[in-house]
Amino acid sequence: MVQVKIVHTGRRFLFLLACMLLGAGCAVPQARTVYKEPLGDRGELYLYLQPLPQEMLPLRFTVSDISVIPEEGAPLLPVLAEEITVSGKDAMGIQLRLAASALPPGRYRGVSLTIGKAEIGAENGDVDLLPPDEAITLEYGFTILRGASLALFIDLSHEFLVTDGYRFTPRFAMGQASMPPRNYLGFVSNAAENIVTVFNKKSMEVIRVIHTGIGPRGMALDQRNGRVYVAAAGDDVIEVINIATLEIIGRIRLHFGDEPTELALTPDGGTLLSANYGSGTVSIISTRSMAEDERLNLDPDPVWIVTGRDGRSAFVLHGMSGTVSFIDIAGGRLLAAAPLEEFPLRGALSRDGDHLYIIAEYSTVLLVVDTGSLEVVERIFIGGRSVSAKTDPKNNRVYVGKDSGEVVVVEPASGMYIDSFQVKHGADFLTIEGEENVLLVLSAADNRVSKLNLVSKRKVAEMHTGDGGHAMVVMGEL
Repeated sequence: MVQVKIVHTGRRFLFLLACMLLGAGCAVPQARTVYKEPLGDRGELYLYLQPLPQEMLPLRFTVSDISVIPEEGAPLLPVLAEEITVSGKDAMGIQLRLAASALPPGRYRGVSLTIGKAEIGAENGDVDLLPPDEAITLEYGFTILRGASLALFIDLSHEFLVTDGYRFTPRFAMGQASMPPRNYLGFVSNAAENIVTVFNKKSMEVIRVIHTGIGPRGMALDQRNGRVYVAAAGDDVIEVINIATLEIIGRIRLHFGDEPTELALTPDGGTLLSANYGSGTVSIISTRSMAEDERLNLDPDPVWIVTGRDGRSAFVLHGMSGTVSFIDIAGGRLLAAAPLEEFPLRGALSRDGDHLYIIAEYSTVLLVVDTGSLEVVERIFIGGRSVSAKTDPKNNRVYVGKDSGEVVVVEPASGMYIDSFQVKHGADFLTIEGEENVLLVLSAADNRVSKLNLVSKRKVAEMHTGDGGHAMVVMGEL
């Protein structure tokens, strides 16, 4: 499904025109959104290799083929897109996705895995090992359901990997991940794959994959009632996931062409707000009736939405017009709108709700906006290329993520940034988990989530996620 939307208005049009005339390398938003086709009559299988222990550090082997084995003697069905090399160095302590493939619905009795080559590091250099002569069969019955995704996990035993001094004799086992306690769960929306990746925030391992509507983007977490709301932008719906069962239990249908992109939830969980990028509207939705109560026509290009601390108001950022809208949720009306002289991208409320911290495209400052007057009261230098922002409600510090992977720590009280640290790739989405006091950083370009200690700023763990990571929520988030 391909959707095309080209809208250039106001100051942004002038900016883009200047970029074209001057030949400047300006970063511009994508006007054309391409969504992955739905599964239709098929289902989908995801295969993950579980983290390797330290004993396998010098090992490296190549998987040349993975095929599923249907029941009743039907031909094998390949699921591996291209040969993959597994290195003990790269897979130590982190899951690796081996394959993802659409399959016909039905019953399967296992997986066939072929090792192309293998080697092990030694003092005098790498030593080639003799791989198994035949494909390895992993017997594990599973069912692919129409329109659903299934995640299976493969363990490699560290025992007897090398026999006779030169034979690579791996022993694999396959199964499904056990369900952790509910308060251990985290969720990442993967717009390019039409899935939500469910992970264990303690071990930083994927445990489930939930197939969604087309183009899942913004999410909102209702910890009290055990729900995750996901904006399926390409289907013009918001899907509701039950955290206890990890199943979709409802769909809130919006207007054709709305393309819901970002969501926000009132603190009591009673009202959901959807910033609809396609139609330039905001939907005010009752989570009890799962229906739209009010619909506000605001400035175009609503790129972010955040609810006030009191749950009665919300703030909408508009990228095209460079404005912020202040809305009355209960009254379903626009109270005020103000220009920012910037192109806002993301925002986060202060601990007391008196200020809105805004990052803007092409800007090197963090805008501090008074939520009562909507006036910019301060500009704090943070450098350019900002893409995400998150306030820590414990100390009111603001974390700003850059597309370079840098995360800047801002102390609003002092009007300056006080620290910075780096992840390997872009810091496209940030959230703070309060129980472990960690910052979770989603890097969409690398399909990775990094977990960092907020005191030491050091990486604790990381995990791979699906393509097109857009948003992330975790139980216990602040």
